[in-house]
Amino acid sequence: MYSAYYGYYDMGSGCDERTFSAFSQSYWERSLFQRCRTLFRFSGLPDAAPDQVQTDLDAFLYGLFRCGFLAMFETRDYGITFQPGTLVGLGLQYQPTGVNIASPYFNFMRPLKIGEECAVIKLTPDYMGIWDIISKYATELKLNDVAIRLSQINARFAYAIAAGNQKDAASIKKLLEKLANGEPGVVYDVNLLKPIGNKDAPSVPWAQFDRDLKQNFILPELLAARRTTLLDFYREIGVRVNPDKKERMVNKEAQSYDAETFNRREVWNISLQESLRLANKLYGTNIAAEFIEPEEVTEDALSYPTTKPDQ
Repeated sequence: MYSAYYGYYDMGSGCDERTFSAFSQSYWERSLFQRCRTLFRFSGLPDAAPDQVQTDLDAFLYGLFRCGFLAMFETRDYGITFQPGTLVGLGLQYQPTGVNIASPYFNFMRPLKIGEECAVIKLTPDYMGIWDIISKYATELKLNDVAIRLSQINARFAYAIAAGNQKDAASIKKLLEKLANGEPGVVYDVNLLKPIGNKDAPSVPWAQFDRDLKQNFILPELLAARRTTLLDFYREIGVRVNPDKKERMVNKEAQSYDAETFNRREVWNISLQESLRLANKLYGTNIAAEFIEPEEVTEDALSYPTTKPDQ
């Protein structure tokens, strides 16, 4: 459905190292949008005309969040419908006066006049939607994913062994394979312990590079950063967040977090309720939107183990 709107989520079914970053961006945009989808509960959406598909709530919400607004108008064939479009015109206070609808189902020769031929249902006062918020946090989480992936790969790179020649390299590789397969005792050629025949040779014909995994293992810190980013996102979209134990927060701090949550949410709610009021007045409908008060999100609810490996 979303790809029909924008072709945006046609990302395929998997990813590799080359496409991981783009795949992660798409994943987080979808994930964060789905979290936003639960903020409002709509009722009273009009029934579709006979033999037509009923109002698609998913497309309705996607249009509000992605485009910022939907044009609501009535046609003979489809009844009342909701469509994305392009705002045109300037009113006395520089507000848009019309909407251009580009759809293969409609053949309007001119923009629909707002307030007479259509109503505009908007989520934000500036008609911009909240996809910039979703995209911003999706980008931060994508970068975090890339860092986590690199940390996991680096954690596997504990040792590197340089052999004196190809024969020694093959022998060492075979020895390591036997150890990896769990053989309790490994027999190797004693010549591996003889130095290479030159004065600068080491005591054995290989050099070993060791990494201190415990010192360089940063995966717990990266997971904590992801947790913080998600908490910031929840606060941004109006979900009450407690970043620390409530009893450890002074009253002013708790009030500050509540204010951050309430302000953005209330702006959206006021804009949405006013636009629905005008739409209902124009078409005699009774569409209502109720803000759903989510449960408080705490840092503990998003916690991850922070134990570092011994080596």
